[in-house]
Amino acid sequence: MKSHLFFVSFFCVFIFIAYVFYSSYGFIFFVKDQQLIKLTLKKSFFDQAQKELLVEVVNTQDSIAKGLSLRKDLVSESGQKINGLLFIFPMKEIRQFWMKDMLFNIDICWLDDLAFFSCERQIQKPDFGKELKIYRSPIISDLVLETAPDYFSNEELKLKLFFKW
Repeated sequence: MKSHLFFVSFFCVFIFIAYVFYSSYGFIFFVKDQQLIKLTLKKSFFDQAQKELLVEVVNTQDSIAKGLSLRKDLVSESGQKINGLLFIFPMKEIRQFWMKDMLFNIDICWLDDLAFFSCERQIQKPDFGKELKIYRSPIISDLVLETAPDYFSNEELKLKLFFKW
C-alpha cells in the first residue's frame, strides 16, 4: 500500500513539474538551431488550439544574423514549407532587425514568454540601393517570430504560443 501511495505521489509531482516546465516554456531552450517545431495558438494551456504553425528555430549567432535573408519564400534550410522563423535569444533585451538581403515581405512579431506584445505588419523588402530601416521591439523581448504578411489576425495576436507535443 505504501509503495502504491509513493508511486501515485511521485507521478503527481512529475506531472506538476512537467506542466510548470512546459508552461514556463523552458523546453524552448532545448531545441536545436534550424530545428522545425510545431506551435499552437491558444488562450491558455488547457484551451483548444486556434491555429497551428510550423516554424524553424534559429538560436545561434550566425543563423540569427542570417534570418530569412536570400530565401525566396518561407522555406526552411532543409527545404520544407514553414509558417515562420522563430528567433530564440538567451536574454531579454530590446531587439533590432533589418531586412538586409530579403527577397519578400514579412511581419515581425515581438514576444515575451510566448505572448505577443507587438507586431510590425507588412514590412516591405528593401529597394536596392536604399538605406535599410531598423525595426526595434518596443520593449524587451526574448523571442521574435517572422511570418508572411498578415499571417495572424489581430484577434490571434491576443493569444499565446504553445509547443505542440
